[in-house]
Amino acid sequence: MNVHKLWEYREYVKVNGIMLTNELISLLQTSLTMLQVENHFTHMQYWGQIYGVDRDYHIAVGINRDAINERKYFYTTDFKFWGLLPKAKKKYKFLSLIANTPFRGDISEKIKVLDEALDQGDPERCKNMKEEKRLAATISNICEEAEVCARGQLVKQPDGVVVVSPNFYGLTGPEAKLLKSYLHIRPAQHKWNTNILTRADYNLSMDFLDSIDMDIPNGCWNLTLENVGTVAYLKSLYWPGMMYFHKVRTPDAGFLYVGNGRKNLDVPFLI
Repeated sequence: MNVHKLWEYREYVKVNGIMLTNELISLLQTSLTMLQVENHFTHMQYWGQIYGVDRDYHIAVGINRDAINERKYFYTTDFKFWGLLPKAKKKYKFLSLIANTPFRGDISEKIKVLDEALDQGDPERCKNMKEEKRLAATISNICEEAEVCARGQLVKQPDGVVVVSPNFYGLTGPEAKLLKSYLHIRPAQHKWNTNILTRADYNLSMDFLDSIDMDIPNGCWNLTLENVGTVAYLKSLYWPGMMYFHKVRTPDAGFLYVGNGRKNLDVPFLI
């Protein structure tokens, strides 16, 4: 969510029964405005909160020229120091999914992760992982699978740079009811011509991302319209605590995650 609109958006944020408090919004806006100025980010967003036993992690995203390829993620536990998260490695992204201990809130903490897919005698079965790497990997997994935007929020310019559209005026009522109106904020993973074959209203500048209606299994997203159909809410069953809202026919929209960083791996068996 745009950090400069937290007061405006707080009425739409409902994640696990938690609302943004006045104190939290004040702390975020003060510290993240300074972070944005220091790093010359064009956009600064509050990403969410990951629970820890001792302290919670608050996550922010700084966006430079390219809204997909130039995203930097920061964490804090005290709103005074914002640390830059390292780029997540593939092996840690896997280990973070099977780690069953809660986050502590100490970035230097080390945990042991048991990979039960390996034989008992395999020396690689029990692996060490620092909490910083686990945090980066968890956020990377959530972003790849559940961070979304409405169609038209991000546009690709002729030079290939993806920017936050200044001309996004919101989805219409009928569009907001369709899963294909919401796109993953990540480099496209499906074939380049997928949208051409499935969209009658294909537009290259908007339809370069994967739409969530192609996610497997069917039903892993929960889309509802509230406030007499004026606000769309999108939630991922894989990542409890993830929420995206969009006020129909307005540019107002935002993503937020508040949870323990654990993926619900049982979704395919529950639908």
